[in-house]
Parts: sequence; C-alpha cells; structure tokens
Amino acid sequence: MTDVPLALLAGGLGQRVQGVSRTMPKALFEVAGRPFIAHQLALLRHGGVRRVVLCVGHLGDQIEAFVGDGARFGIEVRYSRDGETLLGTAGALRKAAPLLGPLFWVMYGDTLLDVSFGKIFDSFRNSRALGLMTVFRNDDRFDRSNVVFRDGRLLAYDKRAPTPEMTHIDYGLGLLRDEALALVPAGESCDLGDLYRTLVARGMMDAFEVSRRFYEVGSPAGLAETRRFLEGRDMDFIARYLNEVQDVAAKIDHDAVGGLVGLLDDVRSRGGRLFVLGVGGSAGNASHAVNDFRKICGIEAYAPTDNVSELTARINDDGWDTAYANWLKGSRLGANDAVFVFSVGGGDADRGVSVNLVRALEHAKTVGARVGGIVGRTGGFTAKVADACVIIPTVNPATVTAHSEAFQAVVWHLLVSHPRLQATTMKWESLSR
Repeated sequence: MTDVPLALLAGGLGQRVQGVSRTMPKALFEVAGRPFIAHQLALLRHGGVRRVVLCVGHLGDQIEAFVGDGARFGIEVRYSRDGETLLGTAGALRKAAPLLGPLFWVMYGDTLLDVSFGKIFDSFRNSRALGLMTVFRNDDRFDRSNVVFRDGRLLAYDKRAPTPEMTHIDYGLGLLRDEALALVPAGESCDLGDLYRTLVARGMMDAFEVSRRFYEVGSPAGLAETRRFLEGRDMDFIARYLNEVQDVAAKIDHDAVGGLVGLLDDVRSRGGRLFVLGVGGSAGNASHAVNDFRKICGIEAYAPTDNVSELTARINDDGWDTAYANWLKGSRLGANDAVFVFSVGGGDADRGVSVNLVRALEHAKTVGARVGGIVGRTGGFTAKVADACVIIPTVNPATVTAHSEAFQAVVWHLLVSHPRLQATTMKWESLSR
C-alpha cells in the first residue's frame, strides 16, 4: 500500500472563504498552530502513505514553498500544476496522470480525514472496479448528503442534485485506476464529482463506509470547527501521552532494575570497564550515560559512537553489522568488563534489525563479559542473552520508541543516583539548602 501515491487536490479558489483565500490558499490556513496541510501530511504519513502528488493551481507557489519535497514530513511530494487555466478536480487528476501510475488515492486538499488506509485498500485489492469511494452516514448533518448506499453497495451519487433518499455523503477519499481518467476530457475543466457520478451510474465504483466524521476548511464554519477539533485533539494527546508515562513507570520491573545495580556495582569492584552501545536516539543516550557513569559513579565507561572517525572507518572497512563487535575487540573487552545496550528492539539478526548489537553481544559472551540492557518491546537478542535487563513496558504500540528511549534516561539516572552506585554528589544537589 505504501507504494500507492495519493493525489491531493489543492488547486481550488476557495470561493466560500474568499476573505482569506484571495491571498492565501486553503492548504496554508493556520489551524491549531500550523498550516492546514501540515496536519494533512502528518495524518497521511501516519496512515501509511509515502508518496503524494500535490495538484496545485490557485496560489500554488505558496504551497510549494512551504511543503517543498515533503522530506520534513516524511513523505515524498511531487507537483502537478494546472497552469494558467484551472482544470477542475478531475482535469487536474488527468494532467497529473503521468505522476500517479495505474492506481492512486484521491483526496481533497481542504478535508481532514482520520481513517484506516490499509483497510480501505485491502477492500479494493481484488476488485475489478475502476474506483472506490469512501462514504459516511451523514443525514445532512455536516453538508448535504449525496450518496445512496445500501447493503454495501453504491447505488447513486450526485452532489449537484441530491435527493431525499441520499443518507450518505462522499467522504472525500477515493481510489482510482488510471483507466477512469480516460473519461475526463483532456485539457478541459472537469469536476471530480462528475467523473464519480459517471462511474457510479455505470456500476464501476465500489464503496467503503467509514465511521469517523470528516472535517474541512472550505467554509468559515468548517474552518472554525476544524480548529476546535485539532486543538482539542492536541490536548487529548498530551493527556494520553502523559498518562502513558505514568503507566510505563508503574509497570517497570523493580527486580530487573536491582539486577542492573548489582551488575554495575560488581563491574566497578573488579576494576572493569563499561561499554555502552546504542543506535539512533539510543546512541545519544549512550553518550550521556557514559558521562554519568564516569563522573557520578566512578565507572570507567565508553561509547563507540563518541568517536565518529573510528566508528565510520570501521563501518567503511568492516561493515555495519560487525562495527561494534570489532570496536569491542579493539578495546580488548574482557571478563571483568560489561557491555550495556540501549535499544528499542534489542537487536534481531533474523529480521536484519540492529545486527551490529547482536554481533557485539555475541562477542561479549564469548570473552565472558557481563551484559546489561535497557530495551523496549520484548527486548530482542539483548534480553535473551543479558545478565540483567530492564524491558520498558509497551502501553501503546504507537509510542513504543518514544517511551523506550525516554525511559532509558529515566532508568540510567535512577542507576547513577542509587546509593550503591553514586560516588560523587551531583552539583545541584550539593547546592541545595
């Protein structure tokens, strides 16, 4: 599904919000502290979309200047421009066809939709229809209903002349095959609603019913409502995230933390060294932790990522998978030493994830060094071979990385503050009255 591009139709004039849209496209309206399109791209990225073709017209240069190539949103963005004559939503799709390929998503640039792209795509995967329309039971609540949808079938659609039997509405997200664009006159202005009406009338359009309402910025009332929704959602997320933090803290295994205290105390008493390994954000944590273990606990500690020249030379000459293991060999890792891993997954050679950690730990076990870790999920290879390991509990699959890396810091600060390990009073504590 991630290979299927999405056409985002952002070329309209914004006639219902002309007071603003004369000088700014709807995509850039400020909503909850960010341009509206930033919220859209974030939801698309979350939904699994990785390629977007922005169909722009009115003030499209402003959109391009803000979005750019999409890299900062985690999405590849390309552009299709109407030119001097606005082509309408269907005409814009036909012009963008070379960038879209045989199958593509379609979404309006003034709507905010929080849906499961995967479920919608799976429902259409084996269909022979030329398109799919998402529909929502609207009953004229948020706009005029324009769809007859019964028993899972799309029976009629007309946004220009809705009838009383129309209880559903075009939700604003669809899938189209490139053959459907052959029904759009080349170079002429044509509305997507007209193309949809033709496809429905010919029985070439599937439907998928969604349950969450849509939000839009195409009208003053819709813009105000969308602002309220996003501002409220932001506050809901903050509360939910902080509640998760409490939940994670409450579920951490105290005995596992005690095991790390004992391991570190033993390494120091033997005069051993501590080698802290991390990748990505965990590598940054490793550098910070090394400082604390040395300064506060008096443990001789090192991290391979602190010497970029050596590490990248080893990666260049030996390969990434063995870079940490060879660094440990160069450090003459021995039985009195310990390797301490910070990682979300803990390493998994079979899946090709953080194999450098796996090879490093294999070497550590070979020479009899102790192994400790603070990891997320189920701990991977680290948890399997560690002498002591804290697994950060998963309370929400969507925030595993965030909580795992954050709680690495919580746990190591607990360790260096522990009375068995702390050898030096920290500055700010010593200044307290």
